[in-house]
Amino acid sequence: MINLLLGLGAALAVILLASLLSIKLWISLPLGILAGAGLFIWQGRKIQQELEKIFARAGELLKKQQWEKAIETMKEGYRFSSRQFLVKGSIDGQIGVVQYLRKKNEEAEPLLLAASMQHYIAKAMLGILQWKRGDKKKAKQTFDLALKAGKKESLLYAVYAYVLLEMGERNRAIEILNKGLEICKGDERLITNRNLLQNGKTLKMKVYGEQWYQFLLERPMIRQEAPSFARISRRALRG
Repeated sequence: MINLLLGLGAALAVILLASLLSIKLWISLPLGILAGAGLFIWQGRKIQQELEKIFARAGELLKKQQWEKAIETMKEGYRFSSRQFLVKGSIDGQIGVVQYLRKKNEEAEPLLLAASMQHYIAKAMLGILQWKRGDKKKAKQTFDLALKAGKKESLLYAVYAYVLLEMGERNRAIEILNKGLEICKGDERLITNRNLLQNGKTLKMKVYGEQWYQFLLERPMIRQEAPSFARISRRALRG
């Protein structure tokens, strides 16, 4: 929020200064916008760099399975929440992922719910918890929203299809895989699984390796540490 206000303030200051210098509005207005946008982006990058340092330290603690220390380290990033959009939601999502991996579902769910939509891994985990609780409608809504943020992620379509198949909705699962193939053209993993479903067989999710096992729906379970692709995204930090 603060970074946005600083950007707007800078833009206004440039426009007012230009008007005092008798510079025409059609010149001063774009100059002000450029100045404000430049300051906003610069401040956002500074916060991003600080958050990356925090998450690097948390990642080392996770490798040692020092869960609580890692979570407390990630919480240090909350101090930037008032300065940049989506920071809190991104951190909530990351902590939620860690709690999900620890099977602490009661602690994980509210954090995954609060996660920013860019954190599609967190939202997929939320959808799984909702499905396991018996709320199929909400689970499908959550997955549909997650696909908007992660529409280029083959894994996300496959996980959604897996959940739909478990719900007994094979045809809908096939539709989701076909939807994924419209975006991820030629993806052999999606093609293979789509063909398996069409032939009345089950999905082969192991083709996604540890990325799949992090959802804890099949064995073998992965070592419980924050997956690299679930880290806070640069887009989320920029706001």
